[in-house]
Amino acid sequence: MGAALQRRDFLSGSAALAAGALLPLGALAQSSGRIQALRGEVRVNGKRIGADAVIRTGDLVQTLADGFVLFAVGSDAFMLRAGSELRLAPGPEPFFVTGLRVLTGALGAVFGRRAQGDVRIVTPTVTAGIRGTGCYVEARHDSTYFCTCYGTIAMASNANPRERVTATTRHHDAPQLFYATPRQGSYIAAAAMETHGDDELEALEKAVGRRPPWK
Repeated sequence: MGAALQRRDFLSGSAALAAGALLPLGALAQSSGRIQALRGEVRVNGKRIGADAVIRTGDLVQTLADGFVLFAVGSDAFMLRAGSELRLAPGPEPFFVTGLRVLTGALGAVFGRRAQGDVRIVTPTVTAGIRGTGCYVEARHDSTYFCTCYGTIAMASNANPRERVTATTRHHDAPQLFYATPRQGSYIAAAAMETHGDDELEALEKAVGRRPPWK
């Protein structure tokens, strides 16, 4: 699926969420593990889910070719485009996220502030430490696109962990590409903002009762 079509698909879910149109969930307040928006086929641990599903740490979430899902877990919210696969790391509490593994596809995410400890996001080519921020991640066949939409995120190449970058942004200011093989001697390169926007982040923050910093 092309980037433009995926973006349109993502936006249609966001717009429906903002209007309360996808699911009759009332006032979209913070709801641990609850689905906030759902379209098409989405699976958790290999089984197709409906609007009443609850997602917890340790779960594997997959969106098929027509799938879209937005869900909240504790103070964090996540949005998966079609053709994506996300593993929530097991943890001592079912609704307190400590880590994510993006196996394939596109993830938008916002995180509540934590007293201590970072959330770790791992893709095939990058490992990132996150605390109280918003980000957009695409795991591609030979690279990962990683945008720190706001806040501070420390990132390291999986192929060469000595190659690191820390981004502090307010408004999508420092997207990065992390390659599986080096390009011009480096595994990391600056990138342009692409295939996501403010509306996704606003929808995610709304799902957990917050606003992004530009609102």
